[in-house]
Amino acid sequence: MYLSGISSFGNMKKYPINIFYYPDDDAVCLQFKYEFTDCNQFWDKTGREAFVSALQIYQDEFEQRKLTNNNRKNRNAYGTVPGFFAWKRTMVSAQASDNTNIGLGYQLRKKSVFFTTAQSEAVYQDPEASRTIQTQRELIMHFTREQAGTLAAFFNQELLQGLERPAAGTTPAAGTTVDYLEL
Repeated sequence: MYLSGISSFGNMKKYPINIFYYPDDDAVCLQFKYEFTDCNQFWDKTGREAFVSALQIYQDEFEQRKLTNNNRKNRNAYGTVPGFFAWKRTMVSAQASDNTNIGLGYQLRKKSVFFTTAQSEAVYQDPEASRTIQTQRELIMHFTREQAGTLAAFFNQELLQGLERPAAGTTPAAGTTVDYLEL
């Protein structure tokens, strides 16, 4: 995916994503590091299905050249889904988290068009210290059509349900992934 960073003065930078699946919660986590912050964006089944549907509409509109240049409106062109975001800025800081909304749409950037997810601002207040508040500003992820298609493939419910789980009381062999996917 691509993100615009504060330090990059509006230019986009490519970031790798690790993808994990939590079968007990039926949640997929997109894990990445952004602006020195460890980020975890969680997608439930409804959100994943909405992502796949939105991507299909986007692909059709792209092929038919129906995309418009109104980035603020287009970031939610295909709807909004609830999400959950957890982040940690330093090794000693509290694990922050908040429920968020994620807009599904697209944006034009420097003569290129990207499928986007626009996560709303996340705010966390530490229950142990009433005055400690952490805010993660709005986060807009930009995906090429190929990148979005790859992510949609990992959101496939049949693929996720087909992952094997270790038998009770056993430990998976070193180097194997059982309860999660990693991209």
